[in-house]
Amino acid sequence: MNKKTKEISHQEEYISNIISPEKEMILKEFLKTYKRYPVIAITWPAWIGKSTITNELSKYLWAKTYTELPNTNPFLKIISSTNYKVNDASLWINNQNYFLATDTSQITKAFIEASKKPIVFDFTLAQTLIFADIKLNWNYLKTFKSMYKSQFNTLPKPDIVIEVQADSSIIIDRLAKRWKHIDEWVIKITELINSYYKNGLIDENYQDTKVLKFDNNKFEAEQSDILKRVLKILDEAA
Repeated sequence: MNKKTKEISHQEEYISNIISPEKEMILKEFLKTYKRYPVIAITWPAWIGKSTITNELSKYLWAKTYTELPNTNPFLKIISSTNYKVNDASLWINNQNYFLATDTSQITKAFIEASKKPIVFDFTLAQTLIFADIKLNWNYLKTFKSMYKSQFNTLPKPDIVIEVQADSSIIIDRLAKRWKHIDEWVIKITELINSYYKNGLIDENYQDTKVLKFDNNKFEAEQSDILKRVLKILDEAA
C-alpha cells in the first residue's frame, strides 16, 4: 500500500466513525474521485441567519467551518464606528484589500484541510466586490477588480455555493432588533447590498459551480430538503 492509498484509507476510516451510512458512502466516493472531501460556500446579503445555516450544514456533513475574519480587520473597526458612512478612499481600499487577502488565505488553507474532512465556508470571495463597487472611485475600483480577478482565477472553487436570499424589508426588521436606531442611510445601504445578490453577483462569478438558492424565511421548514439536495449534488459529482 503506497503513501497516497494509506492516506485515503485513513480518511475513509475517519468518516466511517462519525457519519451515517448513506453520507459515508457518498463522501468516500467523493474522496476517491477528487482526493479530497467536498467544499461548500454559503453566501447571503447580511444579518439573515448566517450562524444557523452554517452550523446546521457543518453538523450535517461533520465539516470544519471556515469564517471570514472581520474582527481582525483594523480598517473595518474604524469604518464600523461610523456606521459605514465614512467616505475616505484610502480607508476603503485598505479595507477591501484586507478582506481580499484574508479571504484568499482562508480559502487556500481550507482546501488543504479538505484532504482530511469536509469544509463549509460562511463567505465567498465575490462578496469583496460589493463594498468595493459601492465605495471605491473608478481608479481604485479598476485596480481592486484586477487584483480580485487574479486571485479568483487562481483559487480552487467550492463544489457548491449556497445563496441565501431574503427581502430587504425582512433584513431591515432583523437589524432593528439588534440596533437601537435604523436611519434612512442604513435602509438605503441594506437595499443596495441586497440588490447585488438579486442582480446575479453569485451566478456571474460562479458560472462553473452548482449554486443552490433558497429563501431564508423558509429555512426551518425546508432545512431537511436543502441538506438532502446538497448530498444529492455531491453524490452526482462523485
